[in-house]
Amino acid sequence: MTKKKPIAFATYGSGPKLVLFHGGFGCRHHWVKNIKALAEQFTVYAIDHPGYGESRGVSSEMSGSEYLDYFYLALQEMLPADEPLKFAGFSFGGAIAANMAARMGSRISHLLLISPAGGPKRDYPSRPTRSYKEAGDDEVLLREICRHNLLVNMLSFPETVTEECLDIQVYCVRHTKFNSRKVSGGDTLAKDLGMLRCKLRVLWGEGDDSEFRNANQLIDDIRSAYSGALDLHRVPDAGHWSAFENPEAVNSLMINFFTAE
Repeated sequence: MTKKKPIAFATYGSGPKLVLFHGGFGCRHHWVKNIKALAEQFTVYAIDHPGYGESRGVSSEMSGSEYLDYFYLALQEMLPADEPLKFAGFSFGGAIAANMAARMGSRISHLLLISPAGGPKRDYPSRPTRSYKEAGDDEVLLREICRHNLLVNMLSFPETVTEECLDIQVYCVRHTKFNSRKVSGGDTLAKDLGMLRCKLRVLWGEGDDSEFRNANQLIDDIRSAYSGALDLHRVPDAGHWSAFENPEAVNSLMINFFTAE
């Protein structure tokens, strides 16, 4: 049996190196609608975080800070050269990408965050999500729960929850071995943004705003933490997973940003 890597990844295209960090209950397939366009200009590293997808599992007892330390060492092993990197992170992956960029300093030239997590815990109302454990081994029920939770947490329009989308979510749920909330609610983002030495762009779906996740409040946190003028773009016709729901707009904003000097 082949031993799993701490960070499993697939590469596409050629050019400057661009690393994609996925969201919680996710894997590299969160970027399925973006990789082809990005690979026309970049060497894209679509990664599975430790404990996700095809990557090696991690201890369920690992804290958020321990997970970030482990991730950093694994990322250094994966990309050991000193050549510049560009990072894009979505949600949970946004918190990770910002933390890695803060640690790696001048090696990171561009950081793009899509609805990043990593802020302080807030007393928002609980979301009406359903537990995936409810499904057990019932694939039909799991797809039903995934559809429900995607429309609560990730997407704005029912028609976006295609069979391809459900296939991705079912796979991700089945291959998640770490509680992303340890990082997503770890209050690391503000400190990391204050340490950045690279260009920053933030994308936020217009539909990613609710009583469970107040967009203006979360964006204001980012604006307060970052020392420069915030390069913020609200993505139309998209919720939290805007890279999937409106890939044309997101791909254009990503390529425009990553090709800028």
